[in-house]
Amino acid sequence: MLKIKTDGTIHCSRGDAGNISLKIPYMDKNGYYRYKDSDTPVNYYWYDKVNNVLYDDTYTVSQTSLATLTQDMYQFQVGDTIDFVIYEKNGYDRTPMLHKHIEVENASDSVTIELTGEDTTFGEISNKPTTYWYDITLNDTNTIICYNEDGAREFIIYPAIGEEN
Repeated sequence: MLKIKTDGTIHCSRGDAGNISLKIPYMDKNGYYRYKDSDTPVNYYWYDKVNNVLYDDTYTVSQTSLATLTQDMYQFQVGDTIDFVIYEKNGYDRTPMLHKHIEVENASDSVTIELTGEDTTFGEISNKPTTYWYDITLNDTNTIICYNEDGAREFIIYPAIGEEN
């Protein structure tokens, strides 16, 4: 089992394999998400999810329907790198439990982070769920998912059937 909740929490049974599809939405300094239409040339819009308001590219309230637009995502380029790192809870100052380094081979708006069964067997065997923290970094310089004002991004491992501690 590998499940990702809307808050970014990842749930995984120990020893299970799965894929994480990573997409990075464009955002501005206000935390508004960028959308685009299908016109030529493309028109961009900014969406304030908190107040449910759509603005045009000059930040004037728009009458365009959000349903007619597509959310604009970062386009990964060949050679971009992604680092997926899992730490012990409260353990950013310790050696990571898992570090996956992915180099993008094909331009796309998403990257797959593949977790093998071996990848999800780190840490002590336990008969209860264990919570870890994780970060995702783009090109060694842009931390895109991490501990922030909303708290840690959690990776929760559940015991596997038949494991003994």
